[in-house]
Amino acid sequence: MNKLFISILLFFSYCAILLSQSNDYSFIHKQIKVSSKEKKYQINISYPQISVFQGNPRITSFYGFNTFVENQMKAERDSFIVWMNDWEINEHTKEFTSEYELGDSVYYADNKLISIQFYGYSYFAGAAHPNNWSFSINYDLENSKEIFLKDLLTAGWENKISEICIAEINKQKSEKDIEPSEWLKDGAGPKEDNFKVFNPIKEGLLITFPTYQVGAYVEGPSEVFIKYSEIKEIIKPKGLIGDIFKIK
Repeated sequence: MNKLFISILLFFSYCAILLSQSNDYSFIHKQIKVSSKEKKYQINISYPQISVFQGNPRITSFYGFNTFVENQMKAERDSFIVWMNDWEINEHTKEFTSEYELGDSVYYADNKLISIQFYGYSYFAGAAHPNNWSFSINYDLENSKEIFLKDLLTAGWENKISEICIAEINKQKSEKDIEPSEWLKDGAGPKEDNFKVFNPIKEGLLITFPTYQVGAYVEGPSEVFIKYSEIKEIIKPKGLIGDIFKIK
């Protein structure tokens, strides 16, 4: 496994332990491992599953979460296999092995909400450099479904979240002497798709912009942490954030 990828996972796993909440279940991690000598690739996927105990009154919702996550991980596996079937192996690439790795951190977990961020790393044999990305799964245990920011925030939320994120990322870039680019206006502009990677945690909302979304490859991913107090006016009182963290 790529050493940088391991370091990132260890760091975020540590943070996730600090941010997660108590619940009446525990997590185990399952693995998907696939390799091909002919196509020269390796797949290593790790993902969380709720350890289900018979007789638990929430067993149906637990199984719903497990099935949802497992199906998505299998889809990730299948997509990479399709890419590898189309990837040309020639005299320039035959000495290399393509890789696909996926790990996670559980950022928040209670009896109503599970919030996870997944971190991906891939290398296509012969490519100039590897790729990395992230995505989140936020799951409503009570209603057995994935949720999105539009389920937690009031109509027009994109404008407020975009305003905060652009200001914060500009500040981060300034501190690193990086010039702002048009990528920032486009990648953090007031569009729902720009904020697909998010994690509600105890004190606020963590928004993640994967590599390339708001900056060059060398900048990597960017994160913005927004305290609930900053966006109190756009939080749905009866949504999961308002309900769990008692925001009024």
